[in-house]
Amino acid sequence: MSYTAGYSYCAAHDDYFTNAYERDQHIQASKDHPQCHICDRRFLNLHTLRKHFVIAVGHHYCEECRRHFKTAEGLEYHLDRVHRSSDDSDSDDEDDYPPYYQSVDDDDDDWEDEQGLERYPDGVPPESQAHKRAADDDNSWEAWDDFDFEDEEDLVDPVSQESNGESDDEGEDDEDEENLTHQFVCPMCEKDDCAAIYTTRCGHLFCAPCITAAFKYTHECPICDEPGEVTQLRRLYVAASDE
Repeated sequence: MSYTAGYSYCAAHDDYFTNAYERDQHIQASKDHPQCHICDRRFLNLHTLRKHFVIAVGHHYCEECRRHFKTAEGLEYHLDRVHRSSDDSDSDDEDDYPPYYQSVDDDDDDWEDEQGLERYPDGVPPESQAHKRAADDDNSWEAWDDFDFEDEEDLVDPVSQESNGESDDEGEDDEDEENLTHQFVCPMCEKDDCAAIYTTRCGHLFCAPCITAAFKYTHECPICDEPGEVTQLRRLYVAASDE
């Protein structure tokens, strides 16, 4: 993987690193970052880890269902039967599949792998595997800082997330979070319905799309012209006033 010079940010620890390589060293050494147990590597957050599951050779993962399969044939069968067939109800192959849950034991998690091996005895078609990348391919996308602009649930290990659990007040918390930014008006687009607010190192606030675009093209704060980079942005959670 190639790394570029410049500051890199870790939202999980609210810490900056000189470059993406140093941040990756930190990620691999920290148990706070989610891990791929197949590769024995850790990733910036769950968003990055899930993409790794999809494009890495030897990983058989359905991104929409967030499920792992034991074989490429099982995953291909699942994608054909559940996702692709729903996009084309008039497909000639639709009758080739049994109803999705017909005669399936609730405890049998491997039935799709078994069906896939029967349907693809010669293996999965190469075009279906064209997006897969080996460990020595260019995986520089993993260091892209935009992947760190995630919600808090994307910054923790899946196992830790499941073990901690959520209280019965989760619905109320989600409703409160939706109202956090309704009073903020971005000085660039002048919209007051910003989904995410970011602060620059000079302390000015913008909505995520505006300041990201500004830094990519001008590398300066639109208000005070202070130099800045996308990697230096930090998400800000603004609490709504009770008054």
